[in-house]
Amino acid sequence: MKIFPSSSIKKLDAYTIENEPIASIDLMERAATVLTKAITDRWNTETPVTIFAGPGNNGGDALAVARMMAEKGYKIEVFLFNTKGELSPDCQTNKELVEMMEEVKFHEISTQFVPPVLTPDHLVIDGLFGSGLNKPLSGGFAAVVKYINSSPAMVVAIDIPSGLMGEENTFNVKANIIRADVTFSLQLPKLAFLFAENTEFVGEWEVLDIQLSEDG
Repeated sequence: MKIFPSSSIKKLDAYTIENEPIASIDLMERAATVLTKAITDRWNTETPVTIFAGPGNNGGDALAVARMMAEKGYKIEVFLFNTKGELSPDCQTNKELVEMMEEVKFHEISTQFVPPVLTPDHLVIDGLFGSGLNKPLSGGFAAVVKYINSSPAMVVAIDIPSGLMGEENTFNVKANIIRADVTFSLQLPKLAFLFAENTEFVGEWEVLDIQLSEDG
């Protein structure tokens, strides 16, 4: 089993984009297609789905998954956190696509967040932050994580639970890390998954092949 640090996975992304070649938005679409299949294989359309998306590419993945699941008949509610008014280009593209869908209940959060009611029947998809995170979550994002963790809903994390760093978590703030039931890791497992103390955050994990070039 290959394991790369988060910085190397980012380089694999860039190498794939340059040498396949494939546009970054199309690579995101590829990842979202694989994620959507993994999620819909486990949960049917009767499951209400609430998606929490951050401003970067992890959030872009989550928005693309929202669109694809809505197209399959799932009831989707999305909260996109854009508190600084700055989204990554691919996240912005997927935001615009989701906004056009009447089937999706979409909220863009720039200031106050009114939490939705989450029941044991709900599936939460965590797309707040990915493996590029390099400091503990704080402030509003920490509050959102605590709210999700306090809910009775099932939680699926995209790539890595938000708040967990890809490698070193010795000085992380455990209360500010998503506790996922299932984590779908893109292309490769993260080193953090292999430490017993992180099991409470990662839950069951599965690696999804998004066909990144490993020659980079």
